[in-house]
Amino acid sequence: MRKALAIIPLSFLLMACPPSERMQAEWSAMQQSQEMQLAEAGERWRANYMAGDWETLRTLYTDDAVLMTQGQAKIEGADNIVAFLQRLGNAGASVEFLFTDEEAVVENGLGFVTAKYRMDITFPGAEPTIVVGRSFLVYKWEGGEWKLWRDMDNMAPDVTPEHFE
Repeated sequence: MRKALAIIPLSFLLMACPPSERMQAEWSAMQQSQEMQLAEAGERWRANYMAGDWETLRTLYTDDAVLMTQGQAKIEGADNIVAFLQRLGNAGASVEFLFTDEEAVVENGLGFVTAKYRMDITFPGAEPTIVVGRSFLVYKWEGGEWKLWRDMDNMAPDVTPEHFE
């Protein structure tokens, strides 16, 4: 018991010491690495979507993922989300999808990304429809990689097609 009580002052002393510059630099590098991995996860999603690789795209979601997109009911479950994403191609449209990350933050094992997006949707014989907006994405670290857990998209008035030219 005395040994346990003797540790208490030492614990307070250690908590009062600021982290070393080396520790701060390592922490900063780790944060930047995780944020880069989030950006890479977004690019993998885009590449697989554009390629129509639905099987691989499915692996980029958690099983309990949720998609909340403009004008649609909430879509729950990775399989349902992928089926929803296939609808335009299944209807004969070609889709060009672009996005630009605005912010990536890692906090408590979750990754948060805010991004601008642009979709150019073209059906045969028709002029393209351009849809722009902003996404708020929440990723979970699962199986050694970031997986999309929550995706909320809206048509933000401050995002225009010119942001992507």
